[in-house]
Amino acid sequence: MRIALNIYKFLPSKGGGEGYLASLANQLIERGHEVHIFANEWENHNLIHFHTIPVIRYPKFLKEVSFVINSRRRLAENDFDIVQVVGRALGMNVFNPHCGVEEAWIKQDFLSISNPVNRVLKHITRFFSLRQRFILWLDKKQYTDKNVSRIIAISEMIKNDIIKYHHVNPQKIKVIYNGVDLQRFNPAITKKFRGIVRKKLFISEEFVILYVSNNFRLKGLTILVKALGELKKSHKEFKALIIGRGRDTSYSKLAKRLNCLENLIFLGHVNGIEKYYAASDLYVHPTFYDSCSLVVTEALASGLPVITTRYDGASGVIEDGVDGFVLQDPLDYRTLAGKISLFFDEGFRQKASIAAREKAEKYPEERNCEETIEVYNEVIKKPNEDIILSSRP
Repeated sequence: MRIALNIYKFLPSKGGGEGYLASLANQLIERGHEVHIFANEWENHNLIHFHTIPVIRYPKFLKEVSFVINSRRRLAENDFDIVQVVGRALGMNVFNPHCGVEEAWIKQDFLSISNPVNRVLKHITRFFSLRQRFILWLDKKQYTDKNVSRIIAISEMIKNDIIKYHHVNPQKIKVIYNGVDLQRFNPAITKKFRGIVRKKLFISEEFVILYVSNNFRLKGLTILVKALGELKKSHKEFKALIIGRGRDTSYSKLAKRLNCLENLIFLGHVNGIEKYYAASDLYVHPTFYDSCSLVVTEALASGLPVITTRYDGASGVIEDGVDGFVLQDPLDYRTLAGKISLFFDEGFRQKASIAAREKAEKYPEERNCEETIEVYNEVIKKPNEDIILSSRP
């Protein structure tokens, strides 16, 4: 098959959607398919055909619009069996949204703003934003475009959101969870790096909690810090590694007020994230919205039990109380503290660690690729008319 994959930036080293698409592209090439990447920025790969999509960089609103227009034009100039879009673009027959549904994201983003005044200001700003209005229009267009034969949802949560907000026929949607590199993320790495990383961070035998995000507010760092404040009251020995790009000033102030600042280590951006999974005992991701967090599946593959929320699509793979816990309310820091405290018991933690790895082994990268190819074959064999949109208003 001749396959076109569209994303704004094809930068596999960043992880996230870019990392997923790079993995998929490599898997497709290994199976003999011809892969083309359409992006504004990209990292070179000798076996992939790259097409640069020009954009108007300023103002930001026009950057979004110009990418949509130019990528659609460039894609139409070629003859592909499959055109798969991951981000914000048009001209595809397979849509694979990794950012989720915009309206659902906006709702949860507001919830993550603790200051009511800031929440109102954010609402006003978004209401008058041309860029936000364009994104909402584009979001609806992507899900309901008659030329889109199939939608690949990366979690059951996203599938439900697509149906709820855009009234798409469920038959048009296929749920395919992200795959994980089971070699890179592996409990065996713990033996190699655990001592090295802990020594570097001046950590001895303390219980270590890991948190990774480039959006501290949306991904619930405030809630985690409050939970750590509760744990501190119980005089438990622990450290929390905070990894990601973001301003840590307000979180440090909150931690100081809760008497747990000395328990937090802000590391900023790091390379070799698997080393930090190896140094940790538990992964906590109290997010307000995540379509399907890749760090959750990476943590599971590394043998780390996971605590996340029901607003993370990756919660669909977690068995509550077995390989982790799923919080119903992302604001409930006391319940979060209680769930974290359970893992201080080494026996409980070891059982959960084994279960975590077993769960991740059900989602290898190869499975993701094979299920995606099945969708491609359906698109090629069946005309668009075979699947119609729901008539619900």
